[in-house]
Amino acid sequence: MSNQYIEKPHLDGSSFHYPGNRTGFLLVHGFTATTTEVKPLAERLKQEGFTVSAPLLPGHDTHPDDLNKVHWQDWYQTVRQAYLDLRETCDQIWLGGESMGALLCLLTAVEFPEVAGLLLFAPALELKIKGSKAAYILQHFIKYLDKGPSKDDQQWKGYNVFPLKGFVQLMRLQKHVRKQRSKVTQPTLVFISKADKRVSIKTGETIINFISSDKKQLVVLEDASHTMLLDRDNHQIIDQAIEFVRATDD
Repeated sequence: MSNQYIEKPHLDGSSFHYPGNRTGFLLVHGFTATTTEVKPLAERLKQEGFTVSAPLLPGHDTHPDDLNKVHWQDWYQTVRQAYLDLRETCDQIWLGGESMGALLCLLTAVEFPEVAGLLLFAPALELKIKGSKAAYILQHFIKYLDKGPSKDDQQWKGYNVFPLKGFVQLMRLQKHVRKQRSKVTQPTLVFISKADKRVSIKTGETIINFISSDKKQLVVLEDASHTMLLDRDNHQIIDQAIEFVRATDD
């Protein structure tokens, strides 16, 4: 298989599981990405003694054509099954997701009220991508759109194009999450960045305002990228996330 559509093909973007104590974390990557996107957070949680699971979503880390063949429900079923598997060895489970992964975490929290809490990084509910609605029409004529400059400074593995039929599924997922978000009741921490080129800054306030959680916090970052968990100063974000978890457990 040609790797012309994959950035940093030498990296391992497959599903992984770190066994630990009976508090588990299910980490979910974003659209076109792989599990490399959540690896820094996973490694830190592993050091803290937690159990960590990160599934690779259908259509990812193979060929962009595969992402044009799946539906958002396929992504959700993968996350759902990973949650059920984690529940077999953990007494409580936190959900953490970046970009589209954050949306899948919100849906999981709605279906499973016993989820301990949510860590949402650059949740892709409102996008900055111009003309995104045109994908509904373009998907019938064009397979992919080029993303532009690569993430040379980050250990990010994923597609360097947007598969348009897959992108339409992301927008349908967004629509479904908007209908369901008020049912979220778990403690929730949201990170959003003013410098994010993919996700609108208003997404953070939108989520905080519409979920029904008693404990919810929005952190607005100045310079973080969309893939903030891979930024060079990501330790500050990860520290805040772990502090939120520990404060909630106390």
